[in-house]
Amino acid sequence: MQVTATDADDPTYGNSARVVYSILHGQPYFSVDSKTGVIRTALPNMDREVKELYQVLIQAKDMGGQLGGLAGTTTVNITLSDLNDNPPRFSKSIFHLRVPESSPVGSAVGRIKAHDLDIGKNAEVEYNILPGDGGHMF
Repeated sequence: MQVTATDADDPTYGNSARVVYSILHGQPYFSVDSKTGVIRTALPNMDREVKELYQVLIQAKDMGGQLGGLAGTTTVNITLSDLNDNPPRFSKSIFHLRVPESSPVGSAVGRIKAHDLDIGKNAEVEYNILPGDGGHMF
């Protein structure tokens, strides 16, 4: 993302209209290019499941950032989007279910659920019975 600040001073008169950008809040996660205002990630492997929303405070200062320059700030809200980086997990590794032998075909035997830390499409879980002991019966 890029932020842009404007200065109404005469750009032909010294540095009074030359704006430089700095980050006041949001480090070490993000950085800002002092000349262009481009905001970049500053840390690898950011994880939405750890922290999803960041508030970054950017300052634009005239006079090329020199002492005596005037400044303005803006807050940029950055939300990390989700990657499918978490597998679904069951609450237990073994479930014990009982069903009467007289149950008709198609009867519910039980209900188990897996949980995925991702969100949206990335959290949709598909269930399959793996081949093995009695797998063809259910």
